[in-house]
Amino acid sequence: MTFKRNFALAALALMHAACAATLHSGEPVDLSGRLALRGNEPFIVPVVYDVRGVFELEGVTREQAMSLQNQQVKVHGTITRAEMHGAQLPAVHVESLQTVAPAMPASAP
Repeated sequence: MTFKRNFALAALALMHAACAATLHSGEPVDLSGRLALRGNEPFIVPVVYDVRGVFELEGVTREQAMSLQNQQVKVHGTITRAEMHGAQLPAVHVESLQTVAPAMPASAP
């Protein structure tokens, strides 16, 4: 029984990965996740950890990124770098950025 369940879950995961749309430069994108600062001085960049991966945020000031570090955010922008070369991350030029209130845990009755 567990083999069938594990096989079904694996097949579902593979289908999901195969159907995932690839991102292309110039396309609009909406991201949602935790904003963090990544790298070492003086090469620190703001990133967002989305379910599709980690995206570098362009157009966000250092001060703004520092004030939003480790907060949940929603980002709307345009893909500027879709292909990763070496250590580069996919990049998004930010058009709007909003903080999201963390979900409150459900209380047990």
